[in-house]
Amino acid sequence: MTAIRTLLLAFVAVLGSFAAAVGAQEPPVAQVPAAAQDHAGHDEGRTLVLPNDVFFMRQFAHSVPHQIWPAHSDADPAHGPDLFAFYNVNLFQWVAFGLLLVLFVPVLGSFGKKNPSWLSRVLRGWCMWIRDEMVYPVMGKEEGRAWAPYFIFLFFFIAAMNCIGLVPSIPQLHFETGTATGTPFVTVALALVTLFLMLGMGIKHNGFIGFFKGLLPHGLPLPLIPLMFVIELVSLVVKPFALTIRLFANMLAGHLVIASAIGLVFLFTKMIGGGPLSYLTAIPSAGLAVFIFIIESFVTLLQAYIFTLLSINFVYASMHQDH
Repeated sequence: MTAIRTLLLAFVAVLGSFAAAVGAQEPPVAQVPAAAQDHAGHDEGRTLVLPNDVFFMRQFAHSVPHQIWPAHSDADPAHGPDLFAFYNVNLFQWVAFGLLLVLFVPVLGSFGKKNPSWLSRVLRGWCMWIRDEMVYPVMGKEEGRAWAPYFIFLFFFIAAMNCIGLVPSIPQLHFETGTATGTPFVTVALALVTLFLMLGMGIKHNGFIGFFKGLLPHGLPLPLIPLMFVIELVSLVVKPFALTIRLFANMLAGHLVIASAIGLVFLFTKMIGGGPLSYLTAIPSAGLAVFIFIIESFVTLLQAYIFTLLSINFVYASMHQDH
């Protein structure tokens, strides 16, 4: 999959350079018909007559969540936001969930077979690795057995949303993909689940008063108790906040860097007037995009691992405050 994406990125970059070079032969802005120009007087269909920042804004636009149902044009701004609106990040969440069903339903049925498929064996190995190397070392085997299914799902759900963002979009075919975890709206929801588990399970194991009393260090001088209690409450909220920012920022940053590298193809082409050297500018720009994509391919799994492992530690620490 990485090799396919790499080749596609390189192809898109070179094709973009070619389109920019062709655009250099188009008439200047003054000669473009007014109907084909936007409100700023720039031709939407010509590359080299666009302002420099438009190259990058168009590349970054796919990272911004947008409403797909009902369409923006049908919404009345006077009525405020639509509470039942369906956004592209919602679509990718459902796609990730459906992908997990397709992959893991056969895994569930493979336990009674003598010769399960290689994919089922691989996924079963991943599940065992998450259980034995992430959940059990923190929670212990006895207690971790009950929590393993949730954290296995959390890991694969985040990883699936991350990996969907690696599939290239094809605007000409109206095929768009995006990274749901590249927006804080999704990562906040995931982090809130961890926060509710921290509070709920912590209060269940220690009692309401015991949980908040356990936030304070033992043997604390009486004058420091109010200050430390406020600090511990803030730290309780900071933990899921850190989960939110870490996952969102890392997934968004990779896409922005790749989009910036592709945008440089158009910028350099415009700077040198769309001559033959335009093709040479695509080589380092596409190379940078490919390099960042390879790194991002590892980051997709790394961030799923970090989010899941920290959630395991946070939930367990809330349940067993004496540790």
